[in-house]
Amino acid sequence: MEGRHSCLQSLILITVAGLLFFARIDCALQEPEEPRYAEIPRQMLDSDNFTVPYYHGLPYYDKPPLLYWLVMGCYAVFGVHDWSAKLVPSSAGFLTVLIAYLWGRKTAGQRAGFAGAMMLCLSGRFVYLGRLLTMNSLLCLCVVATLTAGHLAVRGPRLRWRWWCVSALACALGLLSKGPVALVLALVPLLAFQVLERGAIRPRLLPWMGYVALSIGPAFPWYLELARAEQGFLGYFLVKHNLLRYLSPFDHVKPVWFYFPEVCLGMLPWSLLLVPLVKQGFRRMLPSTEPWPAGLRFSLLAFVWCFVFFSLSGSKRAGYILPAMPFLAMALGNYLDWALRRAGNLETYRSKAATGWAWCSASTAALLLAAVLVFLPGYARRFSMRGQLESAAEASRAHHGLVVCYPRRWDSVSFYLQRTDMRIYTRAEEQRLLNDLETSPRTMAFIKSDRFLPEFLQALPASLEFVPLGRPGQVAVGWVQRRRGTVPPQLAGPVDQAPPIEAQFLLK
Repeated sequence: MEGRHSCLQSLILITVAGLLFFARIDCALQEPEEPRYAEIPRQMLDSDNFTVPYYHGLPYYDKPPLLYWLVMGCYAVFGVHDWSAKLVPSSAGFLTVLIAYLWGRKTAGQRAGFAGAMMLCLSGRFVYLGRLLTMNSLLCLCVVATLTAGHLAVRGPRLRWRWWCVSALACALGLLSKGPVALVLALVPLLAFQVLERGAIRPRLLPWMGYVALSIGPAFPWYLELARAEQGFLGYFLVKHNLLRYLSPFDHVKPVWFYFPEVCLGMLPWSLLLVPLVKQGFRRMLPSTEPWPAGLRFSLLAFVWCFVFFSLSGSKRAGYILPAMPFLAMALGNYLDWALRRAGNLETYRSKAATGWAWCSASTAALLLAAVLVFLPGYARRFSMRGQLESAAEASRAHHGLVVCYPRRWDSVSFYLQRTDMRIYTRAEEQRLLNDLETSPRTMAFIKSDRFLPEFLQALPASLEFVPLGRPGQVAVGWVQRRRGTVPPQLAGPVDQAPPIEAQFLLK
């Protein structure tokens, strides 16, 4: 009976997690990060380059290559699509839920593991951030796998070498997913747990040397190759994008409390359990109280470290906190199970709690599934150019002339049109853009729609016209072509610089 109940819970968890992470995976890529991380592996695949990430012909050293390699594999199997690129983060989020579940089962029992994994799976912010095409979901998976295997290795009565090696290899993948932050997030809780937990194994120097070697070894050849090929790589990647971004941020500066509402609101309704959990935590300080289970202590330790580490960082983005959420969910699941087992009138309390848990889980799952199926596609379209580019894609295939973006680059253009020959013009290069347009018989142009489009149309020579293509949006798409009856500038005299008809209409 217990085995059948366990199988049913596992089936429910896999079904719910599968729906939340893979339903509507064909949502449009949201500017600016998702198109960039979809375009870089596309360009690497086109150039048969599997070592150095390239971005519009230039090396891109901001992030390690694991995400790019996995997306390239999806492109090779399924073709170049936005949904095939999103298979990587969605799979990482799905696997994170399953690993959390297996971890809870092994350390705290079936009920605690199921409760914690369901809380994680039914946390709206975790689902949304975990589906985005960024490095954060992949790093989250690697950190959770590293600490899960590490905890299983040292929780006694002896060091389990198999789990110890799995933990080190997962950490190595973390180094290839987002860099040294994986080591920092994983090693501190492991070391602290061995010091604070009486029953934990304390590996000696040799196991730790093997762990560090196995963690660094698989990632070392890539770092060494880029350091050899590019003299400034180590300074740019390790110093600027890791150390300085953390200590002296040059972008995304946020206050120290930035992640508190991200976690508390993003994991509702389960984060409400933090109130009794914190209250019980203060009572744990009394020597006469019953200690918490080891699994609860370890998951709390990992969560607190991740939360404090990212909160103290000068540079903050919403997705950075993703690795902390699984540990909080597992701590809450462990705490709920521990509270149920300590209840006075156990059977009555269990029955009421089980009914409340079932209703809360079912209603949260229904709301999240409705959000994924109905609201997420529309929300993604607000920050995407796919709708506009779909109408331009067919015209682009037959057009081998100039494609320009003004006043900035949009990676959606190169990804959805599958072209790498775009020209980018900044606002300071407006005159050069106008000169190039006059020498091109027909140009596909992408112009930012707010004040830049009226300014561009006003500056457009009278010999040229802008013909919109597709529906309007945040970016105007259209053809810049010669007006009928005009001749190229090298054959004509001076022309009147009055605004074209489209500009006059937009400026009214």
